[in-house]
Amino acid sequence: MKLVFALDTHGTCVGQLRDELLPLEELANTWKFPYDIFFVLRVLPESYGRKTSRRFDSRDHTLDLDISISYEQYQRLSKHEQREVLGIYLYNYLSESVAKYKQHADKETQNQLLDLVKKWMLKNNWLNGKINQARKLLSQDMGLYEVSQKLQMPLEEIEYILLRMNDYEPTDVHPDNLVVGKALPYHL
Repeated sequence: MKLVFALDTHGTCVGQLRDELLPLEELANTWKFPYDIFFVLRVLPESYGRKTSRRFDSRDHTLDLDISISYEQYQRLSKHEQREVLGIYLYNYLSESVAKYKQHADKETQNQLLDLVKKWMLKNNWLNGKINQARKLLSQDMGLYEVSQKLQMPLEEIEYILLRMNDYEPTDVHPDNLVVGKALPYHL
């Protein structure tokens, strides 16, 4: 099967994260599934009003998942946060979408695909990744430095996670996105 992640973005880490999904695309080429799945990840300003959508093409046996991501929201998130938020969204939307087209893949086949995707996402910190692990450790009163060392994350990011856990809602662009914002845009 083909599992493809295309991109239309600029100014967030989603372009780099899409590159992290390339091994999943390659692995999916070895899987058996009755149709191909194409994701388009669009990081757009909320003012565009673009909605997430799905479409199944019976002639080509493809499921197209066009995902709209809030530029404003992702600008305030670190790369690790973007990975986890995007990972949860991708997995949930994939689960919901394949279930919607059960006439093309039975429940057992759907579950096999979802298990393979979930296993890869867990292994690669797309689900239950470092941010989630840091939150758990911080909630157990582990010190910032110890969490930083254990997860091999910068101390500044651990401090940021602690602030977010205590209802700090950033209004500025996260530094991870400032670096990416200087790069050329990823286009579809």
